[in-house]
Amino acid sequence: MKLLNGINSNKKSCQQGISSLGNGDLISDEKLTALVVDSDIICQVLEKAILESQGIQAQVVGSGRDAIDLLASGVNFDLIIIAMVLPIMNGVETTRQIRAMGIRSKMLGVTACSYERERRAFLDAGVDEFIEKPLTPQKLASVLREIRNA
Repeated sequence: MKLLNGINSNKKSCQQGISSLGNGDLISDEKLTALVVDSDIICQVLEKAILESQGIQAQVVGSGRDAIDLLASGVNFDLIIIAMVLPIMNGVETTRQIRAMGIRSKMLGVTACSYERERRAFLDAGVDEFIEKPLTPQKLASVLREIRNA
């Protein structure tokens, strides 16, 4: 039941961000790419829409294993957004494996839970930043500026 409640609160947090889509003020001529790793369909749609509203080409996978397989095939991304709760392999373990593969893309860990231990686990695994869901254009703005200015 606890897991079910967490999933429901996760969906609610993702739905709250739908009305927060930006006006694309961060769009530039250079097309950035992003990988969204999230098992929640609502969050997948929301996060992809936010990225695309900012001129970013986004691809979505629903598990850590799918993300590892895609990255192992040689596909590169400027940004990887990875949820904490994933089937097969959680976000922390997926992050560790991505970093062990030598991938240096900017990585954002996202979760509906903002406990310090989750934040610390994600950061220790190798994400560059930790953001509480829902992801919004405002929360993403500084990250996108940093990637574009690199």
